[in-house]
Amino acid sequence: MSSPLRASRLRLALGLLGMVAGLGVAFFLLPDASQQLTQKLRAKREAELGRNQQVQRLQELQQLADRIQRGRETLSDLEARLPKGSAGELQWDLSKTLHALAQKHGLRLQSVKYGLPTREGTRGSDLEAVEVEFVALGVYANHKAFMHDLEGSGMPFAVRDGRLEESPEGARLDIVLRAFRKAGGPEREEGEG
Repeated sequence: MSSPLRASRLRLALGLLGMVAGLGVAFFLLPDASQQLTQKLRAKREAELGRNQQVQRLQELQQLADRIQRGRETLSDLEARLPKGSAGELQWDLSKTLHALAQKHGLRLQSVKYGLPTREGTRGSDLEAVEVEFVALGVYANHKAFMHDLEGSGMPFAVRDGRLEESPEGARLDIVLRAFRKAGGPEREEGEG
């Protein structure tokens, strides 16, 4: 009987020792492993968030680069289409276009005035602007169609100022355009020589 009792005591001691070891693991090793797992998960989430932010920033930069490239292409295209003749040729082309469109839309042009060519932009730029001021009289609907056709005419200009008023002769449209040309033709070379 002492042998089974001894074996039972030994089993009890081993069981208690295993239970103490299990409690030690539960108290000391499992919280540390759990904390390490939590830290790894947090680091993974932060890395994914950082990567997603970098991907988003890269996409924004790519969109910006694409817009800049399209802008450069548009400017190059616009510059290539600018007239290269003299300021007088530009004024003549504008005059023909204005009078043809006014006649087409039943408007009467009054006091078409051209300003002197001026340099635009930074030093070294060969862009010149000529101001054109005119008054057109007629019916409002005709003014609207006239302006749409003028904008679609392909002439290199921007509307600097415009005013539509009623007058005894009908609707009165006062417009100031800035027409542009690429300088550097014969006129400029003679002046620089």
